[in-house]
Amino acid sequence: MSAARSPRILILGANGGLGRALYRHFAPNHATVCWGRAELDFEEPEALADKLVAQPFDLLLNAAGTTSPDVCEMQPETAKVTNVIAPQVIAECCEARGARMIHFSTDYVFSGEPHEPWNEDDTTKPVSVYGRTKRDGELAVLQASPKALVARVSWLFGPDKPSHPDNIILRAIQAADLSAVDDKVSVPTSNADICGWVERLMHADASGVWHLCNSGSASWHSWAEAALQIASVIGLPVKTTSLKPIKLAELVQLKARRPLMTVMNNSKLQNLIGGEIRHWREALEDYLVKKYSVQ
Repeated sequence: MSAARSPRILILGANGGLGRALYRHFAPNHATVCWGRAELDFEEPEALADKLVAQPFDLLLNAAGTTSPDVCEMQPETAKVTNVIAPQVIAECCEARGARMIHFSTDYVFSGEPHEPWNEDDTTKPVSVYGRTKRDGELAVLQASPKALVARVSWLFGPDKPSHPDNIILRAIQAADLSAVDDKVSVPTSNADICGWVERLMHADASGVWHLCNSGSASWHSWAEAALQIASVIGLPVKTTSLKPIKLAELVQLKARRPLMTVMNNSKLQNLIGGEIRHWREALEDYLVKKYSVQ
């Protein structure tokens, strides 16, 4: 997409942390509209096309869908509608209009088996309804609109919606006896950083599958301990900075299988940007310092 003319942007997912972050990033410099479920209900795919036809846009950022693995496992038909059929309809509308689409997906498309960091072209083998519907959604979007971009993201955090580090800090302010899973590994990723990468990809006319994640890797356990260490340094009254390590299999309340190893390789993105992508811990510290310095 040429930088000569500012594209009109439609963001789907107004109630999610990533959708809100994208709107905050793009709204100051672009004609930007952000829709939630009230404006576009993914569970009614037959109504999507008419609503999109009536809305002018040049670029559509789809950060909507059913993202809870457990909800998807319990409601597979709904997950198929929201994560596969609706994105396909949207991609068809974008293709017919000549607009571009950036569709957000997940590291859960991978099996989680022991592996080097996963590349964009590695074979996907999801182990849950959530992962399968997101993988099928990727394929449907790219088939309907070959110039679309699928952006896989992982373990998001940011100011708009509480995530793992926010929750663990709140718990550590109340209690010292805490635990976290240490055998599930991926890449914590800043919503703010994703917004900057999306802007670069937008102007690069990029398409296909991209991994948008910070550098490094972490378990839920090491991510939580990093958050508590940062919290302690900036003066929050946490009662502990260490947690008991447990295994994912101990969380028997979970309905859906979670893949264990889904660290994604971001070298393709790094090559586009032409520089290092910051480590997740640096991004986390930046987020937490900003969040708690204004309270």
